[in-house]
Amino acid sequence: MYILIEQILNGVSTGAVYAIVAVGMTMIFGVLRAINFAHGEYYMLGTFGGWYATSALGLPYPAAILVGVAVTMLIAYGIGKLVMERMIGVPVEASVVATLGVSLVLQNSVILIFGGSYKFFSAGYIEPVFFGDIGIAQQRLLIILVCALVFLGLELLVGFSRIGKAMRAVSQNIEACEVVGIDVKKVVLSTFVLGTGLAAFSGVLTAPVNVSVYGGMGEIITFKTLPIIVMGGLGNVRGTLVAALILGIAETVVAGYFGLQYRDSVGFITLILMLLWRPHGLFSSKARF
Repeated sequence: MYILIEQILNGVSTGAVYAIVAVGMTMIFGVLRAINFAHGEYYMLGTFGGWYATSALGLPYPAAILVGVAVTMLIAYGIGKLVMERMIGVPVEASVVATLGVSLVLQNSVILIFGGSYKFFSAGYIEPVFFGDIGIAQQRLLIILVCALVFLGLELLVGFSRIGKAMRAVSQNIEACEVVGIDVKKVVLSTFVLGTGLAAFSGVLTAPVNVSVYGGMGEIITFKTLPIIVMGGLGNVRGTLVAALILGIAETVVAGYFGLQYRDSVGFITLILMLLWRPHGLFSSKARF
């Protein structure tokens, strides 16, 4: 029983990581109606930014988090101006090709700069905390807490702020927003930078748990995010959180009882089953934001 509880707690922390990454992709999909296939690379950039800040610059872990997120958002701003603003109103195929191209450029740029070998991420809070006979790393508890704060912040942002209301409006009808004078390009760029910043934030938070950092780590995150946003209802932020927690717990339980080699298959099996059974997800895609 104790082992099962530990597996579930670890699964919740894993799901929290997926949720922070996936909610960014969900928001970008909400305003652009397009899947960002380079989303995992921003997770990678955040991780590499944090690793470089701690290993090369000698900064403490909290400062490394800020560096990783800030650098990623700066890069995302440039990509948003060059690429993502041009994706407004274009066919889905064009956005797929464009974001796949961005993914290849970012991934290979990191490999060229830092090399293709694995790097050791030594920062973070990896000491365990025990609740009776149940132990969990401090970093995992931090991830769960941060996930709750992120989603609370997003609820306040999209519900009460001016830019949040503009995001909701653009997600519902781009043409109507243009008619009434909303700067759609600004909303798309702001959403894109925020979404990629969340992916980078998740990457730096997860790095102490993953321990290793490498150039291709963004690919698997992208493909884990896809079943989450499909299961949660395309564009549904709250559904994304629930779907991410379900996938995280399922992966951890499967890995614990059947072997790590089966862990990554859970997401793909989930995606196939959802597409066959309920293509629009467990929650309504109309309830964006």
